[in-house]
Amino acid sequence: MSQQNDAVAILIANRSYLYRLLQRIFGGEPQMEVLKIATDSHTEEALKLLLQEDEHLFEEAFKVLEQVALALQDKPEQILDKLNSEYTYLFIGPNALPAPPWESVYLSKEKALFQESTLRVRQAYLKYKFLPANYPREADDHLALELDFMAHLSQIAQEHFENGQIEEMKEILADQKAFLNDHILLWIDDFAKDIQKSKTHYLYPAMAELTRHYLKIDAALIEELLEL
Repeated sequence: MSQQNDAVAILIANRSYLYRLLQRIFGGEPQMEVLKIATDSHTEEALKLLLQEDEHLFEEAFKVLEQVALALQDKPEQILDKLNSEYTYLFIGPNALPAPPWESVYLSKEKALFQESTLRVRQAYLKYKFLPANYPREADDHLALELDFMAHLSQIAQEHFENGQIEEMKEILADQKAFLNDHILLWIDDFAKDIQKSKTHYLYPAMAELTRHYLKIDAALIEELLEL
């Protein structure tokens, strides 16, 4: 394998890894296993590689993760309870959510779920037979589901690359580029800003900001990979 292919292989593997990690961070109440992965050296190296052009962002994001890791070592149960409370306040309720994690809330005039944008997201999923566990009762455009879809496609792209199926890999990347531009990137800025304005300032504001920047960096990375 050439030096260029080695570099591409590392980038593609890290894309898959980070999308899966972000999906797990936003996809449910915090779990010790996920927090340990988020704060380990593999995650640090993956972030360094993909955020190398924005060193400040990497430092800010990983500083928060390091603080969480240290706190977990000292008081694991208390910190996990704190993170669960933060997750519930932001994404479950019962009060009005400060940062609703659904695309349709940000893109529709009604600010409601199950709008036209939700159907367009579902159509993108169906091409790859990707269905949420509670389909069709669950809104498909939840941030965690959109990240899950990107992680799913990243894994397929990685497998195509490892098998030498470059054109098939590029088709996946092109669909990922379209999904970013047509969906997540249209609302992730507003979502991240809403979290920053919320009353909670521990893990999720930093993770939302990291996700916002990572998605934009990945969109540029896809462009580069398609040109190789």
